[in-house]
Amino acid sequence: MLSPRGVVAKEGDVVLIFRGYRNLQPLCLKKDEVYHSKEGKFAHNDIIGRPLNQYVSGKPNSKADPSVPSVLVLQASTDLWTQAVRHRTQIIYDTDIAVITLQLRLGPGKVVVEAGTGSGSLTHSLARAVAPSGTVHTCDFHQGRCLEARDEFRANGLADLVVSHWRDVCLTSTAVAPGAPAVAQQTAPLPGFGLPAHSVDAVFLDVPAPWAAIDNAVHVLRPGGVLCTFSPCIEQTQRTAERLRAAPHDFIDIRTVEALTKDFSPVYKRAREEGGGQDRVKFRASLVSKGHSAYLTFARRRLQPLRPDGEEDEAMA
Repeated sequence: MLSPRGVVAKEGDVVLIFRGYRNLQPLCLKKDEVYHSKEGKFAHNDIIGRPLNQYVSGKPNSKADPSVPSVLVLQASTDLWTQAVRHRTQIIYDTDIAVITLQLRLGPGKVVVEAGTGSGSLTHSLARAVAPSGTVHTCDFHQGRCLEARDEFRANGLADLVVSHWRDVCLTSTAVAPGAPAVAQQTAPLPGFGLPAHSVDAVFLDVPAPWAAIDNAVHVLRPGGVLCTFSPCIEQTQRTAERLRAAPHDFIDIRTVEALTKDFSPVYKRAREEGGGQDRVKFRASLVSKGHSAYLTFARRRLQPLRPDGEEDEAMA
């Protein structure tokens, strides 16, 4: 998923089959298997061992068809995965992802925690932002989604960057549960994030009641760290902002943004000049923008003042 472009496909890789504009289908390569589609039949062996991002020839579905079908096999990337991922829940798309990763101030080596995982669209982009030495902790209260996402992260080569947890972050928890049971042995999600105090640089919340998770977010968020909540309704946003302003959370720079996409199309015009004309290109904004997806609320945890001995006032657990 995060490999440099131009890699050679090998057995077990997840590639993307391009089937039209914004129509990408994931395919796990297995020796001697055949990919069947309306375009034709394509042997996995013809893809394995060849550089990706190329057309691969196959055989027509009908023996009477003399044509030679072809399909474009693309290398999986975090951007393309957002278009190809199977929707277990509503997903976060490129426009919001760009704003989130920028405003959370992510970079290589950072530690970020996300709730909930959902279909894993944002998780892949968070992993790219903190690679190669950072960590993404992603939590979901739904066990099935948690396990499916964990398998996808492993198949996409993100096992070293992403840690998937079955947890309900809206339930209060202020400590790591020692000897916590494995996911398969649990009967209910564990409460909170399950991470040490002040251990993460950023927190992202995409849950129905983000205000209920603020206490847990404060526990794990380092002073100076950034929190982001993703809420479709303004009533959710207002309640979250009220909770962020309440003592003793010490959040500052609280702001809410709405990211909308507007396309610009090239318009060719001929300028009348003395002695002839010259083509000029201008860009005209589309009359229609992509509609509302959610409100993104950001807040930064205030830095703690230093005591005379140089230590922070608040004990670091």
